[in-house]
This record gives sequence, C-alpha cells and structure tokens, in this order.
Amino acid sequence: MRLLPCVAFFTFAALCSTVHPTTAKNYTVFVSPLRWGFVGCGRITNNFAAAVESLPRSEHILQAFASRNATRAEEYKARFGAFKAYGSYEELAKDPEVDVVYIGTINPNHFEVANLLMDHGKHVLCEKPLTLKADEAAKLIQRSEQLKLFFQEAVWSRFFPAYQRLRQELPGLGDIKTVMVNKGQTSGRYSQRLYRKELGGGALKDIGGYAIQFAIQVFGNEMPEKISAVAQLNNETIDTTTSLLIQWKNGGIAQLAVSTLAEMPNEAFVFGANGTIKIPNSFMQPEHFELERKSKTSTNTTKEKYPVPKVNHRLTYSGGAAGGTGMVYEAQEVRRCMQEGWLESPHMTHKDTLAIMNIQEAVLKQIGVNYDDLYKDGRYVGSLLNSVYDGV
Repeated sequence: MRLLPCVAFFTFAALCSTVHPTTAKNYTVFVSPLRWGFVGCGRITNNFAAAVESLPRSEHILQAFASRNATRAEEYKARFGAFKAYGSYEELAKDPEVDVVYIGTINPNHFEVANLLMDHGKHVLCEKPLTLKADEAAKLIQRSEQLKLFFQEAVWSRFFPAYQRLRQELPGLGDIKTVMVNKGQTSGRYSQRLYRKELGGGALKDIGGYAIQFAIQVFGNEMPEKISAVAQLNNETIDTTTSLLIQWKNGGIAQLAVSTLAEMPNEAFVFGANGTIKIPNSFMQPEHFELERKSKTSTNTTKEKYPVPKVNHRLTYSGGAAGGTGMVYEAQEVRRCMQEGWLESPHMTHKDTLAIMNIQEAVLKQIGVNYDDLYKDGRYVGSLLNSVYDGV
C-alpha cells in the first residue's frame, strides 16, 4: 500500500488541460476578473462567497449581493467586502457590472431566478438541484444555449482533484460491474428546510443528485434502461430516505441510498473486473482517493490525499471541504470555462444535468412524490417561509 500526499490547491486547470469540450466558443471571452453577483443570502451563499473571496482579486471580484431582505444583503456586502447590496433579485439582474451570478435561493425559486438573470444577459451558476421539475431544467438549458450564456448546475463534487483521478483511472478498471453510493445525514441539525415540501425539500432532490451524478460519471449520461426505487415519506409527502437500483444498457448497475434522517458513511465505490475505486467519507467533497488494482498474482492499493484549500471566513457547515472550502475548485472552473467562451463545463455538462433530472423524475413517480402544487402557471406560488429562507 502506498500513501501519496497530493498538492491540490490552484492545480485544477493543470489537471484538466487535456479535456476538450464539444462546445465551441460562443461569446466574448473573459480576460478581466470575473465580477460575481450572489442571489439569496443564506448559508450556502456564505460558503461560496468565502471560496470566491479566497481567490486572487485579479481573477475574481465579489461585486454584489441580493436578498429579499435588504438588511441581510447589506450584512453580506460588509462581511465579504463587496461593492453593492440589493433588496431585490431584479436590481442585481439589471446591474451591468455583474458578469456571472451564483444562485443560492431555495430550490423552488431556481427556475424563476435563472430566467430573470438570463433576461438580463447574465451567466449563471445555479445550486443543485437545478430545478424541481425535469422539464424546467430542459427549458433553462435550451434557453442558455440559445442566448449563448454560460450556464452551470453547481455540482461542486465534479471539480475536486479526486474526481479528476476517478476519470483518469476508470478505463483501467476494465469491465465495470457495479457502483455503490451512500449519502446520509441527520439534516435537522442543518436545516428544517429539507423536510418542508413548500420549500422544495426531500432527500432525492436535495442530496440525491450527489449519488446519481457519481453513477453517471461512471456509466455515462444516457438514460438507464431500468430504475427501481423505494422510499420513506414524511407527513408532507416528501421523501426522507430513498433507495435506488439502476441498470444501464451495458449491464452496469448502481445501488444508491440517500437519507436526511440517517447517518451513513457517505462513501462511493466503483467495482470493476480489474480493481476497485473507493472515495471515502465524504465522496461529495473528497479529500481522499483509493485505488485497488488486481492481477493474477497480486493486489496493489494506492491511497491519495488532497488537502483542501483554505478560506478566510467562517463557514456555515462544519468540517474542511464539507464546510465549503472545496467550492474554490468550482469557482476556478467557472472562470476557466468563461475564459474559453464555453457554455458549460466539460466535467459537468448540460447532458449530465438532464440525466440527473430525468432519473430523479422517474424515481419521484415511483415513490409518489411531486411538486406540482408549488406552482401556478409555471411560477412558484411561494410560501410564508419564503422570506425567512431567502437562501439555503
């Protein structure tokens, strides 16, 4: 067994230099610093802003924060040294000095807010889940491509060095048989939002995307042939624990389990004919990568560690990368893509997002969960809690 320490901070672009996305240049590339706007001033926005603030000002600038609570926007402006604060999302959307906007609002608002921003020519990084309904995700992606705007679902896991290693090592595993992923946390300690239907809660939509994205990273983003799911629902008819069994055309199987009520190891495994890859706790923001290679005469195990970047502000989720420091990689990737004039990241494509959405939609139908009553005429009808949960 070999233990390899790996230097990861500020090396993501170098790791990705051999990747060539299919999307050609579509807008004027950014050679100046990206000017970031932030919509929704909650805990996740705090963490992403802390990540952006830790990067060189020659590359990233915190331009403006927007909240439906003007006082909260002013607090975030002061905390991170931004230039502007707005008491509405519309004001930020109209600001000509904002290039790209991070959406950290509650899940049901994503579709409406993303459309508002694109109305005003903004590039968008939107927290996952991109939307609660698959058809809304497809509309946003189609519109962004038509408008030639960079548009990305913020699946930050894909940009960690350990995921680059995963992509590099998958071919050497030979015929891949099975993927296993568990993602579970007692989310009540973080947010009651996850248990409220009117706020777009639910284990599958809020954290299930992490497990599904890992499976499609391995098996590809074509729609699986078979999907089977079971779930436990709460009294608001949204899932708190869901298990999935998925099979693709090539025979590959994924066994996935997610829960907002049970602590789980938060690990991911890939089992192939020639070896195994393990991403230990936590696979969604990995600091470790393990590879076991088998031959007829021996088994060789390599363990690698990727120390997470440092940030300058207090994070609102505890624990290293889990606290959000790994969002640095995501911010770097957005800038890399926009420097090239790309509409998407090659490591988290629009097709990847649509695959996640369509799998989730199939599972929701099986387990008896839908969010249709949250919308009227295609718009989120809101909640008395909407102003309280301006951001997640």
